[in-house]
Amino acid sequence: MRSHIYNERRKYILIPILFFLLGSSIFFMNSSPTRSEQTDSTIPTLFIHGFKGGPGSFNTMLQRFEGNNWGSKQMVIHVSSSGSVQIRGNIPHTMNPFIQILFKNDRASLENQTFWLKKVLHTLKENYGIDQVNLVGHSMGGLAATNFLLSNQQGSFPSVNKLIAIGSPFLGIDQESYFAANTGAATVDLKADSHALTNMIKNKENINSKVQALAIAGVINQEAPPAKQWDGLVSKQSALGLSRIIAPVNYQERTFFSQTATHSGLHEYIKVDQAIAQFLWSIQSE
Repeated sequence: MRSHIYNERRKYILIPILFFLLGSSIFFMNSSPTRSEQTDSTIPTLFIHGFKGGPGSFNTMLQRFEGNNWGSKQMVIHVSSSGSVQIRGNIPHTMNPFIQILFKNDRASLENQTFWLKKVLHTLKENYGIDQVNLVGHSMGGLAATNFLLSNQQGSFPSVNKLIAIGSPFLGIDQESYFAANTGAATVDLKADSHALTNMIKNKENINSKVQALAIAGVINQEAPPAKQWDGLVSKQSALGLSRIIAPVNYQERTFFSQTATHSGLHEYIKVDQAIAQFLWSIQSE
């Protein structure tokens, strides 16, 4: 009698266990692994500030992106003056993640910023398994992102899917008063016809032919002749100078004419937000 009761109880215990094991096996057979092939909406996007920039350069833009449900800031990476990388946050593979890059030395040369960006991207590849990224840079940040593409053949890095340069002076800044008021190694590279800038154009053949690029320029003096139009610091021609590096088939450009499309105001300009969302994630503005 006791044996019969024991067998009955064991039967009722085993049945739920078998159903659980069967359900679990079906789940794992149909679920995707963490490091599955990434779509455009799950490729991390790195935001890189410019000369004398910092957290404020992209903070409010990223807050607007989050408010629009375009993604979420998941990681902040601090790079010291010696090049050491400190990372706060992590990267989930189920959403559109943003990564903010902050250089402690915000007046460093283009060579140093490019080297630091290499260290960041190598760390993301080796420690976080990130295989693809988008790069968005404001001003000198756009130069550093582009220069990485021109010199990243050696080493283990994520591939770059898309590049956006916002108000980046690819042909330099032609304003003596600016250099009289600002100091740092970056100012040498930011001058028109500097070795760093001419070298970028010279090395354009090194760019991966699959990278899609968007150059964004601001114009606050639309009534001026095209050669004189600028965002208050960088000329339209200079900001669109990325066209001398990227092949026409992969290159797009947008120019925004407004009194508020200033050099520092471009990353606060709603139409720039919309241009970024459309280019990176095919999000159409209403």
